[in-house]
Amino acid sequence: MENLSSVQKHELKKLIKKLKNYRGSHTELVTVYVPPGYDLTKVTKQLSDEQGTATNIKSSSTRKNVIDALEKMIQHLKNYAKTPENGLACFSGNVSERDGQSDVKVFSYEPPVPINIRIYRCDKLFITEPL
Repeated sequence: MENLSSVQKHELKKLIKKLKNYRGSHTELVTVYVPPGYDLTKVTKQLSDEQGTATNIKSSSTRKNVIDALEKMIQHLKNYAKTPENGLACFSGNVSERDGQSDVKVFSYEPPVPINIRIYRCDKLFITEPL
């Protein structure tokens, strides 16, 4: 974070604080980190494969939330022709505060310095540590 301008630091801290406040009821929040130069079509293929695996989730609400989060992220990633210069951090999931209500959102962040890590994880919370 030491190479960032004060505006960039402020924006990043704001995003991390926002993401840390979200909690999934199970492993339904999706975090993806894509390092610079990594092929985004491989990422979207992996997410599509994960959608197929998610159909096996026993809980119907968790299954729906995971599949919806993956779908939103796949659609979001299609907006990128290629991986941004410094990589990409994407977060997707049902961020509704009410049980049984769906509010699936996607957040993405193009870091001002390269993120040299590749992560795909479904969890109760978003993984923000690499930022």
